[in-house]
Amino acid sequence: MKNSGNKAEKQQESNRSSRKGGTVFLFLCLIAVLGFLLRLAVSCELAANDPAAGNPSNITDMKTYLDLADGILRGNLPALFYYQPFYYAVFLPLCRLGTTTPYLLILAQSLLGGITVLLAGLSAGMILGRRAAVWSALLCAFSAILVYFTPYALLEVLQAFWITLLFYLTLRTWRKPSLAGWSLCGLVLGLSILTRGNTWCFLPVLLFCVLYREWPAGKKQILAGTAMLVFLVVLPQLPFALYNSVRLGHLSGPSTAGNAVLAIGNNPEGAPAGLELPYPKTYEMWLKREKEISIPKRMLQWFLDEPAAFLEQQFQKFILFWDATDYPNNITEANAAKSSLMRNLKFLPTGILLLLGIAGFFNGFYQRLFLRRKLFFLLWSFIALYALSIIVFYILARFRVPVLPLICISGGVYLAQLFRRAPLRVAIHRGAMAAFALFIVYSLSPLYVYAYEPWVLRLTRPDGVNSILEECPYEWKNAPAGKYLLVTDSSSSAKGGWTGTGNSFTLEKTFHLKYPVKATEGLLVFPVFGTGGSFRMTVNRKSLRYTSPGNTIILIPVPLRVENGTVKVNMEISEPQGDVMFVVDSRRDYGRTMLDGKTIPFEFVCQLLIPLGK
Repeated sequence: MKNSGNKAEKQQESNRSSRKGGTVFLFLCLIAVLGFLLRLAVSCELAANDPAAGNPSNITDMKTYLDLADGILRGNLPALFYYQPFYYAVFLPLCRLGTTTPYLLILAQSLLGGITVLLAGLSAGMILGRRAAVWSALLCAFSAILVYFTPYALLEVLQAFWITLLFYLTLRTWRKPSLAGWSLCGLVLGLSILTRGNTWCFLPVLLFCVLYREWPAGKKQILAGTAMLVFLVVLPQLPFALYNSVRLGHLSGPSTAGNAVLAIGNNPEGAPAGLELPYPKTYEMWLKREKEISIPKRMLQWFLDEPAAFLEQQFQKFILFWDATDYPNNITEANAAKSSLMRNLKFLPTGILLLLGIAGFFNGFYQRLFLRRKLFFLLWSFIALYALSIIVFYILARFRVPVLPLICISGGVYLAQLFRRAPLRVAIHRGAMAAFALFIVYSLSPLYVYAYEPWVLRLTRPDGVNSILEECPYEWKNAPAGKYLLVTDSSSSAKGGWTGTGNSFTLEKTFHLKYPVKATEGLLVFPVFGTGGSFRMTVNRKSLRYTSPGNTIILIPVPLRVENGTVKVNMEISEPQGDVMFVVDSRRDYGRTMLDGKTIPFEFVCQLLIPLGK
């Protein structure tokens, strides 16, 4: 009788759990539908009010993708698949069958967004139950950047779907290993890689999952799971890789853009985040001479020459990945503001999602979730590897978008535990985790930039940037043939440290040279901002009047006199007319700029090009 009573109690508990599970699934579906409708409504508003949704500028990736997709629909394949091709060669053409309006694309990407919300909720439910599922789905549904990216011809919404689906399938297959499960994971990863190649980073996690979960079943199951996983990862890429290989005459992958993207944030002049246009001259030269010296080899040379400077740049990319600032590219919050719903509804900014996600990471250690719940360990394996795969390149807001649903899951797990009944001590500890996450997301990068970066750069780059170029990167009349040394103490404009310094002053600028030079003349290069005007410039006692049409670059040949590895350039700006302004860089302080006879805690923004000969 006692045993039958226990069985009845267990059956009742199972029935209650089943009913609650069904209820939460229905609730998640409602949140997903809400997420879909929000995306659809915002997207329709943006399609009506923002030309970028249907007719983007020629300089954007959106226009490139649309033109490539339309060409493929007409039967005109590109000479090479330069970008990873799935989005513009498969997805976009399907969304433009019989139409050139953005509305079919809007519907498709809104549906993907809604499904992503559902998958995020279901994944969180597997990790920590119903409350985590609901919180995660809500965070994902109301993410501002996931919503307003929807109407634009950018791959981020699709990639967010692939990554969230891959994570969901990984959790399902972890709980119930099967050859079909590993095969599905491999296929989805292959399609994700074909959308953007950095998701190769997930392959080690999946291989670990196969090995760990199939170990009890024996070697045959491990080998079968691994073989199917790898085969289906590679399979979707083969047609495009074969096409590129035939066109190039040598083995190639499905895209050829990897090195160009890698070089942007990993050259001595490069910025860790954002895009500087025009591109830095070192970057342009690296690409121009890529066939002679590969980009990875250039990076290795820079690392061996200046290891501290190289690592400092990687550190900046690391903290900027977790920073609240969204570095725009193609579209910005100004585009989003053209929707009344985006202006009036309180969608969640990226900073809030990062804060909650990082708090979830700390809580994972505090609650020992990484040990007690392997699925939470898998979550942060996905997030951490994705973050590293972006940090290797450079930081843009759109590069973070695809992993935000997983960060929402971490945030949902944190909120589910935060609002559970707990002793005061535990509640205080959880609040402290959020406070520390708040510091990382909103304060760490600004603190480093304004308090420590100039000092750190004096240690890691005492000579500033000294970059050897194979030829003169500017149009300098009678420029000597051969290599050049580019020397500058200022950082990229994309870093945001440039500030105006007026239009009438005397200046003494000192340059430190890492390499011996014999040239007696160099080229001084500096930007002039404003709407246009003129000024008189006297450089090393040589006086000329210059006219500036607006934001422009001034090139002035200057005599060189090298003393103890330094070159001094004396300059006077006078008689300004109109709107002209020169700039200094507040993120650099080498003490090598004297303005009106006083050393200032900034560096004048300029470059010195010195011929090195052949």
